This record gives sequence, structure tokens and C-alpha cells, in this order.
Amino acid sequence: MKFFTILRNAARCAGAASVASRPRRLLARVLPAIFVLASCTAPVQRFGSGRLNASEKMMWSTYPMGSEKGMGTGFVVLRRDRSAPGGSVPVVVTAGHLLDAIGRRPFFIGARMPDAKGDAQVALIEFKPPRDNARFFSRDARHDIGVFELRIPPEFASQVSMPSFLSDAMRTGRRLRAGEEVSFVGFPEVLPEMEGAFPILRTGRVASYPVGVAAAEGVFVINADVYPGDSGAPVFVTGRAGRPELAGMIIRRVGSDQKAFSHLAIAVDARAVYEAVNSLAAKSGRGE
Repeated sequence: MKFFTILRNAARCAGAASVASRPRRLLARVLPAIFVLASCTAPVQRFGSGRLNASEKMMWSTYPMGSEKGMGTGFVVLRRDRSAPGGSVPVVVTAGHLLDAIGRRPFFIGARMPDAKGDAQVALIEFKPPRDNARFFSRDARHDIGVFELRIPPEFASQVSMPSFLSDAMRTGRRLRAGEEVSFVGFPEVLPEMEGAFPILRTGRVASYPVGVAAAEGVFVINADVYPGDSGAPVFVTGRAGRPELAGMIIRRVGSDQKAFSHLAIAVDARAVYEAVNSLAAKSGRGE
């Protein structure tokens, strides 16, 4: 499968260590259950470096996701929570239809964690949803948004983490205008072998009017090249001090054949994304 080829090549380096033998009894405490299958270090520009621009920061915040049904893109929003290690819990955001397709089958994320030096350590992580009837993610059917949080035990926080430059403090998002340039990062199935499992950056312009909450269903159109695998890709603009500001998320391509390349993408507004993150916190009873 293309997804596993991408992750295998991204994580390939001399001395890559397999950690599949770690005790699964302990790792299974994580919801969903997490198993680190393989990891290695990629020599890339360091996480947290002041030299990272907005696009690079967003790349650090975005991860490939895959299952037997296909692949897609997810990104992390850090939600403030005093009970979590470091005072925040990572919330994975992606297109709801991707999680619907996964169902209760195992799926995988190509995690990218900074090591002690800040370099990228790439790990293929297997997630096993609960076997009971409980759905592990929250689904916003109207906006096709799926979110789930990763409760990582403190003893594994140094081994398994999904860092991000996005947080729920950026609740409102930026109000876009027609014709404004935006960027997005995703994992198209035509993706070449990219070191560090980083996504591909593309830019386009907002092609619809009105934009945001005033638009029908809170979606807007971007004239940019999109492929299968880009669903769930975060759309962003550069804010103050070179920080990325979430503007929305790619949910589908325009066209009758959803397996084909398209020059137009449908994105949901960032306000709906943050509402989904906050709704998840409220349902779990752990909102700040």
C-alpha cells in the first residue's frame, strides 16, 4: 500500500530501531491503544527553532494517516488541560469520512517527534480503537470533521508525542476574503519519498464568496491542485511573528470522480474546526 511505502521510506535510516517488543500491556492504556512499530531519527531543521517559517511550523503539526481503506491527512491541535502531561492534550483533527471508513479497524499514523536535540524522530504508530461499541472519535456530520484526543500516560510521554504549533487558544481563526492566498499541507497519494514524513505544501486562492460562517454550510472553495490523500489537510495563512493561523481544513475535491486529481478543493472554515475540538472537550468533561 502506498501509505506504508511512504512511511517506510520516511523512517528509513541507518540503525533504525524496532520497538515493537515493548510491553503492549502497558501501552494498551492509551485510548486509542498505541503501539510504536518502528522509529528512527531524520536530520531536519529542529522543532521549535526560531528559524522555522509558518509553512514549516504547519508541516511539523501535520501527520499522515492510513488504513487498509486508504490514506489521508491529520493535524494536531493542542488543547489546554491541567491534568495532562505538559498541561495540554493533543487532539487529532481530520476529515470525518476518513474515520468513518476506518470504523473499528486498526489504523496508523506516521508520528514525527522531536528528540532531545530537536531533530525529527519518525515513528509508525498503530492505533487500535476500543472493541466495544463506543466510537473513539467525535464526528461533526454537518462539516465532515472528525476529532479524537490522545491520552498518553506520563511514563510514555517521552516515547510517544505528537507536537504541534496549533492550540485551542486560536479559537476564532482568521476571516478570509475572496481572492486571498492560502496554503495547505497534505499527503497526496502521488507523494514522492519525503524525508521525515513531512507533508507537501501547496498554495491557492479563495475562489468562492462569501467565505466562512456567512457561506452555505461554513465551507469555501480553493483553486489549488488536490489529490486523494489530501482530505484532512489544514489550510492556513501566515500570521504575526511568522506564526501559522488555521484558516480551515480540506474535506473533499471538486469533481464527479473522487479518486481523481482536481484543480479545486472544498474546505471547511476554521471556526467549525475549533468548535469540534471544544465540543470534544465538553463531551469528555475535561474542558478548561
